[in-house]
Amino acid sequence: MHFAGKTVVITGAGSGVGRGLAIGFRRDGANVVGIGRTPEDLARTAELCGAGGMHWIAGDVAREADVERLFAEATLRHGRVDILVNNAALYPKQLFLESSHREWAYVIETNVIGLALCCRMALPGMLERGHGRIVNMGSFAWLRPIPASSAYAASKGAVRAFTKALAAEIDRKRYPDVLVNELLPGVYRTRMSDTGEDPGDAYRHARFVASLPAKGPSGESFLRSELTVDDTGLRARAKRMVSRLLRGRPPA
Repeated sequence: MHFAGKTVVITGAGSGVGRGLAIGFRRDGANVVGIGRTPEDLARTAELCGAGGMHWIAGDVAREADVERLFAEATLRHGRVDILVNNAALYPKQLFLESSHREWAYVIETNVIGLALCCRMALPGMLERGHGRIVNMGSFAWLRPIPASSAYAASKGAVRAFTKALAAEIDRKRYPDVLVNELLPGVYRTRMSDTGEDPGDAYRHARFVASLPAKGPSGESFLRSELTVDDTGLRARAKRMVSRLLRGRPPA
């Protein structure tokens, strides 16, 4: 199986895209360890993954103690973490002046600081073993923000910048098989959106990025619409599309 023997940590695994990712990775043979804030949701995801398919802890990625428990659980059960998918995110859809400072800041703490905290816990082991994949789930919400999205849009802009900055710190010659990338998976029907595709469909795109070969792209932003071409073409096309979007032009 594609990820047989690999251990995958997924944040926001209780529902939506996170649930779809957990089911997909497990179906492809991975050991899955998830975190989310609602035990009942996590238990349902684990049930859908099959007997023994996903171990989980209820917790908040914005809390250091909870993230430490998450990685301790993964290490205790499986010895290491091979793939980290930072999927957890909040999108409260509140106007800036109608939210309290604490409410606004909590989105940043979850979507950015929690993501960075998980990377901080996963990366040392990946570097020690010389193998690992980090997939940060991104969005173009920062590029053309809409009303009531200031916290979410700001956080997703930070995710893109952080992904590129973290990848730049990893010596490509010493660690050619440790890759950090962003995936922009599209819009799915989840608790954050009433429109879009089935969240289970996001897995095939995450699978591609998590399967990139040694010496593959790192620090890149992968668009789901680009994930049908070979690796070399994909990298070039993805970079062209991002460049066009940054210049305010529609994708080619």
